[in-house]
Amino acid sequence: MTQWKCSTCGYTFTSDRIPDQCPSCDERCSFADVTCYVPECGGSESGNIDPRLVHTDRSKKT
Repeated sequence: MTQWKCSTCGYTFTSDRIPDQCPSCDERCSFADVTCYVPECGGSESGNIDPRLVHTDRSKKT
């Protein structure tokens, strides 16, 4: 199964296909595939989310 992340609210979920709307915010959004495909987080068979792709801290350090 694929791990998806909503572009609007950041919700992550598992699904075989991209839904019409986010199951969390109920908006029609775009979704990013955040499934782990590298050995460092378990590979594609693990069902894990790649932590490099779900980082949401957008604050700027000065």
